[in-house]
Amino acid sequence: MQNVLVSSNTQASPALSDVFSRLGCELNEFQSTNQIPKARTAALATAEQDTDAAKGLILSMPTRRNMLVPISILPEEVLSRIFRFIAFEELPYSLGCVHLRVTHVCRRWRQVALDDSTLWTPFLDLPRNKDWITKRLSRARNAPLVLELDKSMGKDTLSLFTPHISHTRELFLRNLSFHPEIVQEISIQKAPILECLELEALDSLQMDNEHVGHLFFKGTLPNLRILRISQSVFPWSLFPRGQLTQLEVILIEEVSAVPSLGSQHDDLNQLIGLLVASPSLEVLTLHNCLPTMLSESSARQTINLPRLSRLCLRGSSSRVTNLFKMLKLPSSTSLRLNCTSENTATHNDYHILPILSEHFSDPTPVKFRSFKLNLDHAHHVIDMIASTSLPMSPIRHATLIRADGDPELWLSFRRVDDLDGADILRRACNVLCLAHLEFLSMWSNSPNQFINWSEVFQHCTEVTMVDVYGCGTIGLLQALTPPKRADTTAREDSDNGRGAQGQTPNDNDSYAPARGYVPIFPKLTSLRLKSLDFNKNVVPGSGVLFNLVLNAVQRRKVNKTPLTTLCIEHCVIRGKQAKVLEKLVCGFRWDYLGG
Repeated sequence: MQNVLVSSNTQASPALSDVFSRLGCELNEFQSTNQIPKARTAALATAEQDTDAAKGLILSMPTRRNMLVPISILPEEVLSRIFRFIAFEELPYSLGCVHLRVTHVCRRWRQVALDDSTLWTPFLDLPRNKDWITKRLSRARNAPLVLELDKSMGKDTLSLFTPHISHTRELFLRNLSFHPEIVQEISIQKAPILECLELEALDSLQMDNEHVGHLFFKGTLPNLRILRISQSVFPWSLFPRGQLTQLEVILIEEVSAVPSLGSQHDDLNQLIGLLVASPSLEVLTLHNCLPTMLSESSARQTINLPRLSRLCLRGSSSRVTNLFKMLKLPSSTSLRLNCTSENTATHNDYHILPILSEHFSDPTPVKFRSFKLNLDHAHHVIDMIASTSLPMSPIRHATLIRADGDPELWLSFRRVDDLDGADILRRACNVLCLAHLEFLSMWSNSPNQFINWSEVFQHCTEVTMVDVYGCGTIGLLQALTPPKRADTTAREDSDNGRGAQGQTPNDNDSYAPARGYVPIFPKLTSLRLKSLDFNKNVVPGSGVLFNLVLNAVQRRKVNKTPLTTLCIEHCVIRGKQAKVLEKLVCGFRWDYLGG
């Protein structure tokens, strides 16, 4: 490397000195012969040639300098790979800018970028300039393309892409029902290397099936692996089979809710045939597209999907239950099941629970360690999230209940009333393997919730961490309090919060546990309280929430199962109340809001 630098530097100086020496000599000659017209003309021509030569030499100096920069030693293959990392790690809308930047650094970089056709293949949310698109298509040559076409493009712009479908690897068509002629052009093209196809029509549930119904489906797609269809309805018989690894069909409304769509998308036998013929599926998502026949169907056939890693079903409770009953899946398959309550005489929402229990018990029982509840009584929604892993930071700042990583089960029920919801929770906790549960998180927005949490979580004796959010979690806080002993406990005056006083809670207090009561979570050490008002009555006419929390903390300490961590976030609590709790819990944390 050192020899190269020396050689390059020694070659640069003589070139410049020769030019200046020659210019000096010619200037002297010109001055001595400037009175002769012919000589003056010849000297002028020579000067112009020398000027051009000098300009060329000066312009070449940055190139010669760039050749000495360490990155210029990299082979073209390595430099091209770096450009790909730069391009494909950027957001789709900035791809064009990335390409422009690398092509305007130096000649070598530009040439390397232009020679690498893969840098020019993504057409995702790019500017609609026809000249720029044409130039990119030319630079991409015959490399596999990634195309995103939507209604915002004009007809002329869309037409630029149709001849290139034959070498397109990923194709995203969005809202093209407004351009039926373009859809027709695309549909007659062959797509032998297509691996991913996504159709989305947000403006209407049903696209013009005269044009779209046969889009790519009648041709051979030997490499198609991923198929996503959103807000478009096709007969199941038209779906490609055999090679799919991901299938996603999403509708906003259930098929039966739109009578005109039922006949096209309501053939259960065709859906079963599609799934049976797709044993390589790894991800299956079916939202609101399950056939009506599933409402009355039993497990008439077994559908074996040995490679499935994720299953997402949404629809009427009976349809989700009956389809799930037909599927034979690995116990490692993560489930996203969203059931809309029906409460019919022949079907109850909880019928899916024993099937779930069987799924997570065959062949080896799945041991859940994390369980999260979202009880939205205002919208009649219950979400249950179970995972075999623990949150990275169980007591952390968060505004929503989320699963960390990829939970094995996400079970939701819509349109359930309070009584049915309580029954579903009780049954779910009985059939799911929660004996090894360590972390529980619950959010509830109903202040009038009547659920016997001691019964619901009676088998969860290993819980050490609990998060509670919202005014509907008072019942769970009551269940955390150990039975009363003959001890003296401090409690704050129920109204003014002026500090703890030596009093013993009465057995008649609404928050005092009944005699013979056995508390849940005997190993609880960490508790986080969020979005609660410590100065609000637990039940109208009774003591404030602070008394309940203080009572629970003191009782657990007396029972030799004390809390080691207590976090209070976004709660209405007085500073004096917080100081009382801080003296009782060594790991006390408070965000100082509401003080």
